[in-house]
Amino acid sequence: MANNSTEDDLADGGHIPTVSPKPDAQNGSANRSESIEEEKSRKPGNTPFKQQRLPAWQPILTAGTVLPMFFLVGIIFIPLGVVFLVTSNKVQELVIDYTECVDADTGLRCMDAVTNASFVSCKCAVEFELQEDFKGQVYVYYRLSRYYQNHRRYVNSRDDLQLLGQSVDEPSDTCDPYTNEYNETGPAYAPCGAIANSLFNDTFFLQYRYTGDTKEAVELDYSGIAWKSDVNAKFQNPDNPGDFNKTISPPNWGTPIQEMPGMLQNESFIVWMRTAAFPTFRKLHSKVLRKPNTVYDNGLSKGLYSLYVDYNYPVTGFGGTKSFVLSTTSWLGGKNNFLGVAYIVTGSLCILFGIIFILVHVKYGNRNILSASTASLMS
Repeated sequence: MANNSTEDDLADGGHIPTVSPKPDAQNGSANRSESIEEEKSRKPGNTPFKQQRLPAWQPILTAGTVLPMFFLVGIIFIPLGVVFLVTSNKVQELVIDYTECVDADTGLRCMDAVTNASFVSCKCAVEFELQEDFKGQVYVYYRLSRYYQNHRRYVNSRDDLQLLGQSVDEPSDTCDPYTNEYNETGPAYAPCGAIANSLFNDTFFLQYRYTGDTKEAVELDYSGIAWKSDVNAKFQNPDNPGDFNKTISPPNWGTPIQEMPGMLQNESFIVWMRTAAFPTFRKLHSKVLRKPNTVYDNGLSKGLYSLYVDYNYPVTGFGGTKSFVLSTTSWLGGKNNFLGVAYIVTGSLCILFGIIFILVHVKYGNRNILSASTASLMS
């Protein structure tokens, strides 16, 4: 009967109805395909910013714009370099190399005595004269040469958690081979590592000679020589100082850390732990204590001085030298002529190249313009 009804419909001019999918299913499949395409597409949005259609400005480098810049840099840099150089030269500085000083009692060089024996202290004296007054705050430095503190293994040989007072008796493996005594079977070193073990331990005693044999000691201040950020954030003592009793001092130390003033916050120790970038460096040792109504009220007076050194630190093994440095400072820092010389040289080169480029432009610039104009007319 279905066939007959279909034939009747066709005879009456009707049509065969077609079967279409359900509307919900069709819309759902379309939405899924669109979402899949959106997930696959990584194309940025059609905006001026994402499609890089924003207005742009590009300088056109010509002789008229470039050459004045050379002279401008030169005019600015040369006076600045002169100011830096003059400021650096105003810094007063005295460097005394005491590497080969002689023991007054034995007549032997201290460098030989310290090298041939362990924990042997040699005492020597060096006389020097200040030719002029060192006015203002005077700083004392020690200077070492051929000492490569920037070696990778040396720089990494420390335990920052131990220096913060945490787990002082359980140092990190980064301190190896200065982690524990007897190859990790004995008590831990505190502080551990190669940097701490090689702490500079020469001591200085300075005297000023008035007249004849009349001398007065120059007092040194060891506070305020380290960076505040290091003292406040990187070096802390443990909550229980008794934890240091479970440790021992590094092999090259004669005094345990708990007997040092300030322990881990000893500023001389903190200054040493900040490694230097170059093999020849100086580190701040102390400051000359300024006393009102005395000869040290405004620095150090000119005259004769005696430097007494407890010579403990060996440097001959690596061919190095040791020096005692007295220096003042300026608003630019210590004495260093490099910055001033660099500015003067850079400014002079800019002016020199500016003159050369002007001569080249005068000689060849018009020719190039004429050639370009001729080519445009012929075309």
